[in-house]
Amino acid sequence: MATVDQIPSDLAIEIGEDLSPADFMAAARHFFGYVDEVVRQRTSDGEPIKWTVKVHEGSAVLAAVAPFDAPAPILEAVYADIRNAVERLESGDVDGAGVSDAALKHLKGLSGLTEGRRGKPVSMKFWIQKKPRVIAPEIARVITEDWRTAYNDYGTVEGKLEAIQDRQGLQISIKDPLLRQTVRCNLPDSLLDQAFHSFRKRVEVSGLIHYRRNGVPTSIDANQIFELPDDALLPTHDDVRGILAAN
Repeated sequence: MATVDQIPSDLAIEIGEDLSPADFMAAARHFFGYVDEVVRQRTSDGEPIKWTVKVHEGSAVLAAVAPFDAPAPILEAVYADIRNAVERLESGDVDGAGVSDAALKHLKGLSGLTEGRRGKPVSMKFWIQKKPRVIAPEIARVITEDWRTAYNDYGTVEGKLEAIQDRQGLQISIKDPLLRQTVRCNLPDSLLDQAFHSFRKRVEVSGLIHYRRNGVPTSIDANQIFELPDDALLPTHDDVRGILAAN
């Protein structure tokens, strides 16, 4: 167990013993992936924080070290977000966690690793501003339960077509910039050409949408892709005022 003097920064993870090399590497990836996602939410309009890694000798503590010129208010907000997410999830409040789905996936991965193997749990905790916060296995269970599909309905999703893949069936990813959420779209082969034509463009996808219990769409079985006008082609505020004045 680490002590305060073994924590070299304001944000670190202490990884327990008896993890396989693969699980240890997974814990490290999830930790820094989680931190990056939380930071991304706080710096969407600015430069990302370029963390460096510091390891305390003789311990399993991995620290994320912010550059000296990182804005203090942003760092304070990031530490608060990381702390709040853990506290909310422990109480079963996924919506109140306030972090993106991508961040939740990393936190779920960390929590899942605490289950250990062969009935031997693994201790894992965040150190946030020198204060420990245990990552409990219940967090993964809460997220898993919340992400179970609750109902389906026909409708549309809108956003930027960001990815096309064909690993487990033809799929595209649509990102809603306002909700900072990505929806997976399952496509029939007949829509592949349209997907390629609309890559990196704003689209509206229609089909059977799968929702979580809180009403957040998780995926859609698409039957139509409609390309939307580029933002640059839409009327400006002044254009609209001119039209109204003419009428």
